[in-house]
Amino acid sequence: MGLHMRLPGGEGSPLSETSRYTLGMPHLCPNGLSENWLWKELGHRHWGLIAEIFGRGAAGFDPSGEQPTYAAFRRIALHGGDLGSVRENDTIDVRSTLTHLSETRVTSRHVVGHLNRLVADVGMTSVFVRRQTEGRNSSIARVRLEHRDRLALPATGGASQLRDAGDVFRADDSCDDEREVGALAIEPCPQLDFNGAGLLYFSSFIAAVDRAEWHLLGKGKRLYATRERRVVFHANIEVGDTLTVRILLKRDGVVRRHRALVCASADGKPLAEIETHRVT
Repeated sequence: MGLHMRLPGGEGSPLSETSRYTLGMPHLCPNGLSENWLWKELGHRHWGLIAEIFGRGAAGFDPSGEQPTYAAFRRIALHGGDLGSVRENDTIDVRSTLTHLSETRVTSRHVVGHLNRLVADVGMTSVFVRRQTEGRNSSIARVRLEHRDRLALPATGGASQLRDAGDVFRADDSCDDEREVGALAIEPCPQLDFNGAGLLYFSSFIAAVDRAEWHLLGKGKRLYATRERRVVFHANIEVGDTLTVRILLKRDGVVRRHRALVCASADGKPLAEIETHRVT
């Protein structure tokens, strides 16, 4: 039984789910557990826990209006990352627990372990959104979910690791001890980067930053695994739009820790802000 299985909170509850995975090629990358796979899997689990409360609609939650309602990520954070500690045929245990639920916001915690080692401790907060105009991602707005009788889950300590955006990033995206090392334009592909709701998938923002890091900070022989990752999402884009990723380093030049600003190339609209800390 893995380390995470002994952590407190929600085990045996319908708001908690535990699974075991035997790692193969889809789960891995050259430096261990694939962070991209992990985000997608945990996003799916987050969605599934919400569906346990509200039921599964044909598309999104509460599909009674003109447009379906979706749970869109606002903040995510990975702590204690040891993704490089696992290899092919290893098993990992993942326990996912819903830790906060309200009419406007949901937070989940996901603890990933291998044997008695922590591989990742992840927090994810989503808000409920709905398109105001069919087919236009620019029309997405936050909404309340009207299911008061199902909102019985109290807030717990699981959300504490997800600080408000203002505590993590500066609104003017500037900092005295940072320098910009470059920018990279990336054109997302609908077959690879958008989800079934027609939105640029949250993991695609992180993938765009990884591509920019690989391009701008050097394609060295040493591969780095993620120790920490913190993301705040602001907006989405339309299919066919292009992203610009700006990478900023601390003035001490530590390449393994950086901040990235993801913007719409056409008008510079902020889309996401991402802090990354790597280890060898």
